[in-house]
Amino acid sequence: MQAARHAPLTDVVELSVSAWFYRNRTIAGFDNPARSLYVSVRELVENSLDACEDAGVLPDITVDLERVSPKRANNRIESEPQVFRLRVQDNGIGIPRDVIPRLIGKMLSGTKFTLRQSRGTFGLGGSLALLHGQVTTQQPVEVVTGTAGATEGTRVVMRLDIEKNEPVVIEEERTIKSPDEHGTAIAFYLEGDWLRSKRKIVEYFAQTSIIVPYASLTFRAPDGRTYTYPRVFHSLPRPPREMRPHPRGIDVETLKSMVTNTRKKTLLSFMTSSFQRVGKTTASGLLRYAGFDPEMPPSQLTDEDLVGLMRAMASYNGFMIPSSDSLSPAGEELLKAGLQRLNPDFVAVSQRAPSVHEGHPFIVEVGVAYGGQLEPGMRLYRFANRIPLLYDEGSDVSTRVIRELNLKNYGLRPDDPLAFLVHICSTRVPYKTVGKEYIGDVDAVRREIQLGLMACLRRIGESVRRKHRAQRQRKREDRLLRYYTFMACILSDATGRPVSTTRLFGGA
Repeated sequence: MQAARHAPLTDVVELSVSAWFYRNRTIAGFDNPARSLYVSVRELVENSLDACEDAGVLPDITVDLERVSPKRANNRIESEPQVFRLRVQDNGIGIPRDVIPRLIGKMLSGTKFTLRQSRGTFGLGGSLALLHGQVTTQQPVEVVTGTAGATEGTRVVMRLDIEKNEPVVIEEERTIKSPDEHGTAIAFYLEGDWLRSKRKIVEYFAQTSIIVPYASLTFRAPDGRTYTYPRVFHSLPRPPREMRPHPRGIDVETLKSMVTNTRKKTLLSFMTSSFQRVGKTTASGLLRYAGFDPEMPPSQLTDEDLVGLMRAMASYNGFMIPSSDSLSPAGEELLKAGLQRLNPDFVAVSQRAPSVHEGHPFIVEVGVAYGGQLEPGMRLYRFANRIPLLYDEGSDVSTRVIRELNLKNYGLRPDDPLAFLVHICSTRVPYKTVGKEYIGDVDAVRREIQLGLMACLRRIGESVRRKHRAQRQRKREDRLLRYYTFMACILSDATGRPVSTTRLFGGA
């Protein structure tokens, strides 16, 4: 029997980041033409929203999705993947010329790897969308951008070198613009399925308008319809601040890197300068607890010492909780404005106090809307760092919390017109997938969602009971009025005297 032949060990193949994600892009949501089209729209819109908020301007975002493949009359053929041109334009700060290729065409290269809240988490969503477009159409990406105050902008046409994870500029030119103009427009071609993705894409814009009511959104669809969501709130949320890491939010490799790069001469000064909310008293207490000399140079720590120090930080109870300055919650006023887009009768919102999960702060914001134009039954709107979550609702922790609520305690029923909103913001949202579609069932997060929704339901229940009491009172008054009118007519017929309408209806 002939032995199986194996490649020699010297034939080791090394993949770049972009090549790896190209081969495994399904884990980020690019698993079929319909979902790929939705994810591409979402990722570019989120990048535009971040660009506007970072610039401190109210977002004006326009999305054009144009069908390039000819439309067929046969529904079977029309439902098959076709080629579209996607263009997303914003009024953000713009991109400097020398940064464009690296920021747009290189994976894991961006501005979102700091310890502060942002929509992006992995730094590859937008780049993956462009990569998907290139591998399905072999067309380049066009970027037109300009900064405020400049009289010229930049237009760059480029491709992505997948094997090297490097951008390749094909064409570049200067464009004329007004000094008041600023922002970026990105256009590229991609393969997608509009019929199967239409509902999700339209729903994405509708829900985005709820969580960012300070944005003006326009979506021009391939079927000729234009969806417009005007701005109804005219101020931005408080921007997050970049913070140093918290001692409980790091691992041994991160600690080793920090020790290697520090210029501090003692462990005491290293701890106070490298971590947030760690003063001399806290640092001295930790080092005594861990058995280290505060005057020991950090460079003398061995791998075994680093493991011991990390374990001590994980179990030490003397740390303050992480600062919430790195977060940017929506705020109760903004949530109310967003939920009012649903035209309900009553709205109740609650912002919970900051909490901590694995050394990272998080804030849960919830809202409940009732009645009005809401359809009967319960509806859930889920958001994380102001991103609508539209897939895998059944697996999300919010869904599980709502299932366990006893609405009878608040005078409500499951078939009442109810809308629940849950928003979690954090420097590290506990997503369960790379595609960022649902939040794991973390005890600390579950508790905050549950307490927030219960507080909102109490207020909604009280409003509904007042409404029902007022309705019963009006019905009682109507019945009495009809009875009095009937009796007045009978007495008028019997006595021959006319009915006094002013006295009957309470006039003078």
